[in-house]
Amino acid sequence: MIAYIICEGCCDIQILQAILPKQLLKEVEFVAAGGISSITSLARSIIVRRQVPVAIVVDADSTVPELVQMQANSITEIVESVSVNTPVKVILFVPEMEAIFFQDTQLLAKLLGYIPSQDELTLAISQPKKILKQLIDKSKKVNDLAQFINNLSDEEIDDLRNTSVIQELISFLQTVREPVEA
Repeated sequence: MIAYIICEGCCDIQILQAILPKQLLKEVEFVAAGGISSITSLARSIIVRRQVPVAIVVDADSTVPELVQMQANSITEIVESVSVNTPVKVILFVPEMEAIFFQDTQLLAKLLGYIPSQDELTLAISQPKKILKQLIDKSKKVNDLAQFINNLSDEEIDDLRNTSVIQELISFLQTVREPVEA
């Protein structure tokens, strides 16, 4: 095992497995751990018992930069307190992972089969998970998040990989993988 990626839920894992480069996911274990206290506890256990790098990928549940930074620092501090030389990376999606689908409204419209209203796009700034579910429910082209993700083309996946948070995770995985491949 090269690394663990700990997320909140199965949908987060689905999204990450679809977007991250397949070659980076070899020997990477995904775990859906639920809430933040479960995530930090599991991360600490993995680090202590297995001494394997851990990436914690969670929703910030806020768009306030100061609160996001405080949450990232808090999680990092809690988990790194048991990490001697084991790499740890905390990545927060602001406010939620589904926000990456709203960064390109043309892509979103193509995947849904219709153009979301400006009101829906505005609400998605603070509630992307909820709004994406509502948009998918209204779509005649996709029935659920899994189908929405499966409809992504290679080019669209590449575009999503270029978002800063996904790049941060890719960089971490490349860093922890390099010593193994050397």
